Amino acid sequence: MADKEDPQYPVGYKKPPRHTQFKPGMSGNAKGRPKGAKNFATVIEKELRTRIEVTENGKRISKRQAIAKQTVNRAAAGDPKATSTLLNEARFQESQNQLPVTQTPVTGAEDQMVMENILQRIRLSQPFYLNPESHSEAPSEDESSTSIEPNEGER
Repeated sequence: MADKEDPQYPVGYKKPPRHTQFKPGMSGNAKGRPKGAKNFATVIEKELRTRIEVTENGKRISKRQAIAKQTVNRAAAGDPKATSTLLNEARFQESQNQLPVTQTPVTGAEDQMVMENILQRIRLSQPFYLNPESHSEAPSEDESSTSIEPNEGER
């Protein structure tokens, strides 16, 4: 089915007829969300940031702080639902606050020497068959009875 304006324009998958395409400067959802309208998360965040007067000390704290204070107090009083909510939130916060482990390359000769020394100590403390430097099979019975002692300078 060819377009009336341009007979060379192919109509098909991902190629709608020109008369149904959006015109320049025209939105695809003309009656959509008006400019400046806030989404639900933004409205909730704004409400949680508003300050209220607390009768306990006469201070002004945010609603978020008041909710946290109530949840902690209920959990301390033994409310199992508040305890569960509080512990789940604490676990979530701890998982979010963990720093990623990044490996920095060993650059200096002294650093390289320290790392090799540590690796040698680890290898000496492992059983023979776990040692990556040995490419032979598991030790025989007479080899397994002897222990590998570290050198005098490595203790």
